Amino acid sequence: MSGNRDKIIKILSKSDRFVTADELAKSIGISTKTIYRAVNGINDHYDEPIIVSERGKGLKLNYDRYLELTKQTGSENDKLDSTPLERRNQILTKLLFSAPLANRVSEMYEDFFVSIELIHQDLTTISKQLQKYDLSLKRDGSFVSVVGDERNIRRAINAVLMQSNAMNQESINDFISEFHDLSRFDNQFITTQLELIQRLLNTTIPYPYNVNIFSHLYILMKRIRQGKMIDSKDGQIKNKRYEKIIQANPKFYKVSNDVIKNVADYLNCNIPAIESYYLLEYLISMRYNNNFVYDKKTSSESMELAEFYIKQFGLNPGSSRVVSLQNDLVSHIRPMINRLNNHIVVANKVLADIKLEYGQLFKRVAAITKKAENELRLPWKINDDEIGFLTLYFAKYIEESSLPKRVLIMCASGIGTSKLLYVKIHKAFPDLNIVGVTSKTDYVENPDKYDDVDVIVSTVPVVPRKDAKVILSSAMFNEQDRNRLSRLLNDED
Repeated sequence: MSGNRDKIIKILSKSDRFVTADELAKSIGISTKTIYRAVNGINDHYDEPIIVSERGKGLKLNYDRYLELTKQTGSENDKLDSTPLERRNQILTKLLFSAPLANRVSEMYEDFFVSIELIHQDLTTISKQLQKYDLSLKRDGSFVSVVGDERNIRRAINAVLMQSNAMNQESINDFISEFHDLSRFDNQFITTQLELIQRLLNTTIPYPYNVNIFSHLYILMKRIRQGKMIDSKDGQIKNKRYEKIIQANPKFYKVSNDVIKNVADYLNCNIPAIESYYLLEYLISMRYNNNFVYDKKTSSESMELAEFYIKQFGLNPGSSRVVSLQNDLVSHIRPMINRLNNHIVVANKVLADIKLEYGQLFKRVAAITKKAENELRLPWKINDDEIGFLTLYFAKYIEESSLPKRVLIMCASGIGTSKLLYVKIHKAFPDLNIVGVTSKTDYVENPDKYDDVDVIVSTVPVVPRKDAKVILSSAMFNEQDRNRLSRLLNDED
C-alpha cells in the first residue's frame, strides 16, 4: 500500500468523527482528488469498504472491520497485508536500488512473514521480470543481487515505479509525497531543475512527462549517493548513434548538459558525460506545449504513421478537420517514436477510463496499430499506454463531429424569404444551431462576422469563406431541400 494510503488510514484511525477530504488533503499535503482516489484504492485493496463516506460529513474508518480484515490488534503494519504484486515490487525495488550489491534474502523478507516456498516463487517471478531489461538475478547462497548494465538497471527501476501508485499521480507534489526518502532539499533541487528546463526551452512540460523527468533525476541521484553505479566502459559518448542524436538536437543537449552539471555540483561529485545523453533522450521523448523542430527522419516516420491511421479510419484527408487531426497525431507521434526508440515508457493514468468510455474506439485504434506494425515494418511495438493516448485524438475528432453545426441562413435581401426559411429549417431541425439570418451583401462585406459558420443555407449562389459548406435551397424548403441538408449535416468529413 502506498504512503498516501497509509497516512489516510493513520489519520482516520485516530479520529472517532468524520474527517473531510479537504482536511485530509491539507494534513497530508496532496489534492482532494488524490484523497478520493486513494480512498477508492484502499477499499478495493480490502475487497470491501473500510472507509465510509457520507455527503456533507466526510470520511470515517470502520476501525473494527479494519482490524478484523488485517488480523491485527495494534497499529498498522502495511507489509502484512501487501498483495503479492506489491510485495514483489517492494523486493524488486530494493534489489534494483542496491544493485550490483547483494542482499540477504532473509533480511529483505523479514517484515513480510511469508513461507520459503513463497519467497522462491517471488524470486522466480522477479528473475523473469528482469530478463525484459537484459538483467539477471544472481543467487549466491543466502544472498541475491541484480546483475547488468547500469542503464538497464535504472530503466527497470523506472518501470517498477510506474507499476506503483507513484507514477499515477497527476501533479509533481502528489508524486513527491510517495517517496519517503526524498528530503525537502532534494525535492526543491529537482523541482528547480524542472523549472530550469521549462524556462530554457520556453515551454511547459505537462503530465506525465514532468513526472518522468523528476523520476529520472531522483533515480540518478539516489544511485550516485549509494555508490552503486557501474559505468559501461568509461562513461564517455563514443556511440555513433548517440553522437548523431546530439548533433541533431543541440539546444536540447545544452539544456540536458546544464542540468547534469547542476546535479554534479549539488552532489559534489563527477558525473560521466553519458548522463547528459540519457537525460537528452527524455527531453526529446516528451510532448511539449510548444512545437519544436525534429530531425527529418523522425518527422517522416511520424507523418507516414499518422497518414496510415487516417487512411484506415477512412477519413477524407482533404477535410480541414482531418488535417487538424493529422497535425495533432504527428505532433504526438514524433516524440512517441523517440520514446519507443529509447525504451522510455510513460504511464497513461487514464487508460482504464479510456477503455471504459471509448472501448470500441480503443480496440479499433489497437487493431490499426497492429496492422501498422506489420505493414510499415515498425522496429518496435506500440504499447497500450501509447494506444490510449492516440485514441484520445480520435475521440476528440468524433466528439467534435457530433457537435451541432453552426448554420447561417441567407437570401438576396436578408428579409422575407430568409425569415420563412428560418422557420421551416428550425421546425425540421430543432436542435440545429442557427446563428443568424443575413443577406448576401452583408456576408460579403463583413468577412469577420461569420468566420465560425459551418453551413450556409442560401437561396442565392455565394462563395463561402474558410471551410463553410453551402447548400442552395428553395425559399419553400421542400422535402428535397430537407434531405440534402440532412445528408450534409450527417457527413463527418
